[in-house]
Amino acid sequence: MIQFRAGAIAAAFFCMAFTQGAIASGNTPGLLKFEVALDDKPIGEHTLTFNRTPDAALEIGIAIDLAVKFGPFTVFDYTHRNASIWRNGVLQRMRSTTDDNGERHDVAIDLTIEQLQVVTDSVESYTAARNLMPTTYWMVSTVTQNRLINSQTGEMLEVSVQEVGRETVPGPDGPIAATRYRMDGDLEIELWYDDAGILVSLAFDARGSDVTYRLIERNGLLPVVAVMPNLTARN
Repeated sequence: MIQFRAGAIAAAFFCMAFTQGAIASGNTPGLLKFEVALDDKPIGEHTLTFNRTPDAALEIGIAIDLAVKFGPFTVFDYTHRNASIWRNGVLQRMRSTTDDNGERHDVAIDLTIEQLQVVTDSVESYTAARNLMPTTYWMVSTVTQNRLINSQTGEMLEVSVQEVGRETVPGPDGPIAATRYRMDGDLEIELWYDDAGILVSLAFDARGSDVTYRLIERNGLLPVVAVMPNLTARN
């Protein structure tokens, strides 16, 4: 079975602050859409939508729909739905539902005073530090973490991240200048972020096959991450 996971706490070092004008007060939505390929063969899409609420919170919706076919038969099917609310770079609430080839997972995360309460059907409920992040990957502050909450199962993951360097990746309007990071540990994944701190590509190995993300649509006004991390001193 192919496992897809949707997809140091560094609050003092990195503040995931969004510019006030990044998502207009009129709630103009932002959109990121990726084509997902398995060994260069498209198998579905991963879409993220961004909306600013009247009280300045950021709402993010994620939809992943993947299917691997052999001739007329679907041999692997994956869907993931995720809705989260962020305020000043801190997760306030997340709800996710996943159908991993017939295996269902539900995760609920809520900020309660100074901790995140994680409730899931896969692992025992627990609390986590308020600045931890789920594995939604879209923001570059993900790479400042050494622990992440699996947004599919709710389990805690131990990771380390290294900056690889500057590269260009394909985008809907031409090449995009990006910084590449390599995550190891419980997750082994390559991540590319543009200079606004937004995910523009992703790649990982799934049991000997290459899974790659190609940005095919980027519309609307997107959040801008105020500071890009510098991992040179960390690693």
